[in-house]
Amino acid sequence: MNPLNKSMSVNELTLHYLDWENIRAKPMVLLHGLCNNAHYWDFFAEKMSHDYHVIAIDQRGHGYSDWAESYGPRDYVLDLESTIDQLNIEDVFLIGHSIAGITASLYSALHPDKVAKLVIVDIGPELSDFGIQRLLDQWQSEPYSFKSRDEAISLLRRNEPRYSEEFIQHQMKHLLQGNEDSGFTFKYDKALHNTILKSPEWLWEYLDQIICPTLILHGKESDMLTREVADRMAERLIMGSVIDIDNAGHSILGDNPAAFTQATLNFLHNNN
Repeated sequence: MNPLNKSMSVNELTLHYLDWENIRAKPMVLLHGLCNNAHYWDFFAEKMSHDYHVIAIDQRGHGYSDWAESYGPRDYVLDLESTIDQLNIEDVFLIGHSIAGITASLYSALHPDKVAKLVIVDIGPELSDFGIQRLLDQWQSEPYSFKSRDEAISLLRRNEPRYSEEFIQHQMKHLLQGNEDSGFTFKYDKALHNTILKSPEWLWEYLDQIICPTLILHGKESDMLTREVADRMAERLIMGSVIDIDNAGHSILGDNPAAFTQATLNFLHNNN
């Protein structure tokens, strides 16, 4: 099932999203991480779309959504609130990777009546300094434009060595814009690199307010979230649990998609 490209007006911006349109099924909303887009979820969403009404959102400044003057937790949460309200979604299965895991957590705390289950993917209130520095170093060394698609693909291979070639090629199909004559750039607002990267320790108090079953997926080789922090998160949550994903760093879905999918399915199918 191929998704439909749709858009809506949200907080004076036009946000693009992908809709797999299984409208009679339980809703599932997917939120990508920083400097990515909704197509990050395509392979996973295709598997989920037979049993769920899957929607993947290009967050502000990403993909085909409008760029904005500000990018922060409050902005992303307000966008998600408006999106879910306009789509008239109830009892959603909400999945957020990296910085979007913060968005998903905040939304779940603020709207406990809207979220059936929550999956937080490799993010938490305390982040590893090593992982933050790695990301900053990538941004500082990353060129603004590329002479060819192969040059950009080589960069992604270096940054994400666990990704399969199929996943890399698919991501680059949707991450890049431009052509061989004018060159290529990534399809996101470069201002996103100004995002302040530090531990959002204020998130601890919001975890106490999340009442839905919550799964924390932790990349066993992640340099961003430690297992110790993930365990503390699960203890703070009313119904929290943690699963380690082998052979995966911070980008769990790209690193080990089979294990990511199976762990998520097991959680969603659990009646607790």
